[in-house]
Amino acid sequence: MHPLIGPFEPVKLELFSLPGFGPITIYSFGVLVAFGFWAGAEVARRRATAHTLDPEVINRLIGYLVLGTFVGGHLGHALMYEPEEYLKNPVELLKVWDGLSSYGGFVACTLLTWWFFRVKERVPFWPYADVVAYGLPLGWMFGRLGCFSVHDHAGTATEFWLGVYGMCPDKPATVACHDLGLYEAIYSAFMFGVFVYLGRKPRFSGFFVGWMAVLYGPLRLILDVFRHPDTDTRYLGFTPAQYLSVLVTLLGVSILLRRRGEETPAAR
Repeated sequence: MHPLIGPFEPVKLELFSLPGFGPITIYSFGVLVAFGFWAGAEVARRRATAHTLDPEVINRLIGYLVLGTFVGGHLGHALMYEPEEYLKNPVELLKVWDGLSSYGGFVACTLLTWWFFRVKERVPFWPYADVVAYGLPLGWMFGRLGCFSVHDHAGTATEFWLGVYGMCPDKPATVACHDLGLYEAIYSAFMFGVFVYLGRKPRFSGFFVGWMAVLYGPLRLILDVFRHPDTDTRYLGFTPAQYLSVLVTLLGVSILLRRRGEETPAAR
């Protein structure tokens, strides 16, 4: 079976023009990422309510997660993928929308979440972190669909039926490439389904944090094998994300082993 998707132009909508600023344009990436934040937060809020946790704490966290995603994601991209370019022109670090690393965002959001729950809100970390992790796969699915809509995360050329025509950086539109954003979106939908199923029974706090890491790390390790060589920096043959994926997987296993048997948040 040959690839079935594309080619298609990234989706955008020009609303109106402002004097001196040009057209105001809405891009599908931004819309889907914003919807992902809302959807993931809504799932987390509902689970928090079901486990006698305060859903307003989740509401107050979201702004920090948006900040961590873009600022941490951009810094991660700069430090891991193009350090020499950003050292030559440090002002480019201020353009937080230009070049994002998912792991950079993950690290920043993890640190912000720990600080927010433990220091700012002074609530138990693991129960609240768990409801956030429970909603994360759904939000991540929409975020990666945003990447798919703008042809981000191109992989190598392929004849796989989910390959996308017109996204290869060095080939004509008649050639299809792996769309790694699309693959992550599909896998995230699968993870969310698994979490919904597992969430039907009481689980120890930290359960979904650990499983989020254990399920995502190996996937990313494998997917980066198909990264296009012109789009990702490699160190000793591996991308920065692959090294971090190993650490994330081990961290997830450690959380599951250490948190096993801990008290479960009371369900209504």
